[in-house]
Amino acid sequence: MVVEAIPHIVWTASPDGATTYFNDEGTAYTGCSREANYDWNWVSLVHPEDAERARSGWEAAVRSESEFALDYRIRRHDGTFRWHSCRARPVRNPDGRIELWLGTATDVDARKQLEISLRRSEREAHETVALLQSIEAAAPVGFKLVDCDLRVVRINDTLARISGMSPDEVLGRTPQQLTPELWPQIEEAYRRALGGETICGLDVSMASVDAPDRVRHWLASYYPVRIDGEIIGVGNAIVEITDRKEAEEFRRIVMDNMGEGLYALDRDGCVSYANAAATQMLGWTEDELRGRSMHATVHAHRGYGTGSPAAECPILQVLTTGRPARVSDDVFVCRDGTLLPVAYSVAALGNGVANEGVVVVFRDITEQKKERASLQKELDTLSWIGRVRDAIDEDRFVLYSQPIVPLNGGRPSEELLLRMIMRNGDVILPSEFLPVAERYGLITEIDRWVIAQAVRLAAKGERSIEANLSATSVEGSDLLPYIERLIQDEGADPANLVFEITETALMKDVPAGMDFARGLRDIGCGLALDDFGTGYGSFTYLKNLPLTFVKIDIDFVRDITTNSANRHVVAAIVSLAKAFGLQTIAEGVEDEETLTLLQAEGVDYAQGFYLGRPEPVE
Repeated sequence: MVVEAIPHIVWTASPDGATTYFNDEGTAYTGCSREANYDWNWVSLVHPEDAERARSGWEAAVRSESEFALDYRIRRHDGTFRWHSCRARPVRNPDGRIELWLGTATDVDARKQLEISLRRSEREAHETVALLQSIEAAAPVGFKLVDCDLRVVRINDTLARISGMSPDEVLGRTPQQLTPELWPQIEEAYRRALGGETICGLDVSMASVDAPDRVRHWLASYYPVRIDGEIIGVGNAIVEITDRKEAEEFRRIVMDNMGEGLYALDRDGCVSYANAAATQMLGWTEDELRGRSMHATVHAHRGYGTGSPAAECPILQVLTTGRPARVSDDVFVCRDGTLLPVAYSVAALGNGVANEGVVVVFRDITEQKKERASLQKELDTLSWIGRVRDAIDEDRFVLYSQPIVPLNGGRPSEELLLRMIMRNGDVILPSEFLPVAERYGLITEIDRWVIAQAVRLAAKGERSIEANLSATSVEGSDLLPYIERLIQDEGADPANLVFEITETALMKDVPAGMDFARGLRDIGCGLALDDFGTGYGSFTYLKNLPLTFVKIDIDFVRDITTNSANRHVVAAIVSLAKAFGLQTIAEGVEDEETLTLLQAEGVDYAQGFYLGRPEPVE
């Protein structure tokens, strides 16, 4: 964009000297299409008297790989020829080879005509100078000419105003005297121009004379002025770019401070820009991302880390179609490999003719997704509350029974396991509905229903019945009278009833748990401590609670045949239980080998799928 905006002809050539590009200024000046100017056809645009000199000079520069500097006339689209100062230098890659030639052709016809006029009569010279002054005064470009002592010999109004003086006041002064604060930025350019070098596109800035709180910016060029091959001074042309600079600074501030991440891709899908928010969210620096395929680097994943084909990438599709896109839920890959949930919008970047790339604006939706998931969980919970309430009201709870088998003599028993039946007949495990029932105060009704069924079954006297109780029910002061009343009404033997309580339930209210345990003992019921060995207070409960059984947690039983540590734990629990006069029940027995080992360790009872799966009581 900068090249196209420069009011000079800018061109490039391949390493062998064939012209490959002219900017818009070149095509507008010659009236030829870009294609007509390619290769060596540019010589046809040179004045016949200058053509051979231009060609041979260019060939010599290409052969010697040295800078090219030559003045010759170029035909304008209307057939007239104007003098241009043509300059070119090779652009090399890191290993020193020429990648391309970059050149400019600056219209110096006014200067050339001035030089010609100076060789004519004094009258004609004065007329030419007057004409030149008129042109300089009317031009929006600042211009001045300094001699070899860097004293101003000619300046137009545009450039004189920078120092807050008139052209007449400026004459004879040096740039250092006119703008001392600007001198450190431009001194080297003047020295190099006096040495024969052309310096183009130098960005200079200083505080405005008429508005000191505003900084003004210019794009300046410095070139040697020659007469008969001898440098007589330095020409200086400037174009003010303050508005453009302020717009760029405004965009930079906006980009760096916006909360959303933003990055731009070129037409190949590679990152050309990333703002501060983007680098912070993704963990990549802009330098690390620049030039890399955005899709391959931060977007070639979907959720759970699975790959996403480039053909399905909404961002790359905008590169092809030019149509904007919005995506409300996707993931980008951070530098550390983690996935960042994002929502983003994509729009094409164009020059009015072709799609030059895309810009992507995205935001982190992690919290939004958490809120959405939390809301969904709450909705699911509310729906479960209704299902549990309906199941209670419609008597859709059932009990399953799993046998507890004696290993060294004793009476067989069974554990009652609760299930909920949905209206469509599906059987729901307690892990699905009990947490909701406990949280929203429905567990007490369910526990009392289970207790009633357990007492009824115990009254048959066929075997001992074990039933689970929740922490909420244990904390209630009226549960023991309820159990005692049911036993009396059903005529059941309380010794046939064993209630299971987990260590977690006891820890919620230890005093209440202790009172409940002693109350069960007084009634004559048994008490089993479930999941024994998984908590910190297990041994304390053995000492302080009137227990009947301890149930060895399934985690210690599952791989006891291969895990010696678990075998030692089981042996320790059995030994400790016997010391306190308690019996042990091992849960999770899945095979004969485990059963044999448990029996050898002195475990009293066992239950698990190997001994019997849960079946409906009825």
